[in-house]
Amino acid sequence: MMNRIFMRRVLGMLVLAGLVSALPLAARQARVKLATLAPKGTSFHLILQEMGQAWREAPDGGVRLTIFTDGTMGGEGDVVRRIGLGQLQAGLLTTSGLTEIDLSVGGLQNIPMAYHSYEEVEYVRDRLGSKYEKIFADKGYIILGWFDTGWVKIFSKEPLERPEDMRGGKVFIVPGSPGALEVARSIGTQPVELEPTDVLVSLQTGLVNIAPAPPIYALAAQFYQPAPYMLDVNWLPLSGAIVMSQKSWDRLTEGQREVVKTSATAAGRKLTDRARVEMQESIDAMVKRGLKVQPIDGELQETWTTFGVGLHPQIRGGVVPEVEFDEIIRLLKEYRDSNGG
Repeated sequence: MMNRIFMRRVLGMLVLAGLVSALPLAARQARVKLATLAPKGTSFHLILQEMGQAWREAPDGGVRLTIFTDGTMGGEGDVVRRIGLGQLQAGLLTTSGLTEIDLSVGGLQNIPMAYHSYEEVEYVRDRLGSKYEKIFADKGYIILGWFDTGWVKIFSKEPLERPEDMRGGKVFIVPGSPGALEVARSIGTQPVELEPTDVLVSLQTGLVNIAPAPPIYALAAQFYQPAPYMLDVNWLPLSGAIVMSQKSWDRLTEGQREVVKTSATAAGRKLTDRARVEMQESIDAMVKRGLKVQPIDGELQETWTTFGVGLHPQIRGGVVPEVEFDEIIRLLKEYRDSNGG
């Protein structure tokens, strides 16, 4: 008797499992967990939430997006590792995180004083984006949309005017780039590897006294309090992408993929456009709170450009693969030649 009851229960469970597996996808909403260093409540977070709403309205039951902000899942290297382990399915990553997957994309960001305008940033990205998307797909990652957040400026505890003023300074460096450490040492600074979420405390305690950062993040993280000086130099563009694991992508239906890709690409565009406006708004807000801005123009602009370009031989091959570095420099020259320099 007990055996018959047991067998009926087992049979019932098997039938139920079969019914669940046969259910239409509309009854089994896809779920995606995405992590970002962007602080909660910022425009980046709000645009991601808007994207998530579009995902929920996708066909076949939609896609439920859960967003982890403020680096709660660790630094970008941690996010990439968690995606690889399946603990996360997606991430909003800057180039620092993307290079954890493949170094080829490093030149979109990590060539100081190479880019002179947003138009140049987009010209290079538009021509190399599909190539990088193929490289990432081969490694199990789907790039859903590209973005940039404007220029990285240099914040410091003491005023900086010329490159030599940085000598002896303790500079914040994102982990994961031995080449960047060597470049920082070569100019007489002491690089300190930190996650962006640890920079504020490190500025407060004196572990670092120079922090390159986009003004949007510097305002949100309140860098301007312990580091009340900003060198107004467009050191490099902070670029990135919204990425998803290939495994998660493959679980989506064709209809879901179309909505996810289209809305993520649109989100990347909105992030870029909004960030470029907010960059100056963030600087103005910090100035009201006591930030002192060192303008860079005329002879100082030439000095910093010469300094940045002087680092390129070390960047080429040391930070950015030689082939990618050369291609980006070629594209920048191509753009300038076709646009009157």
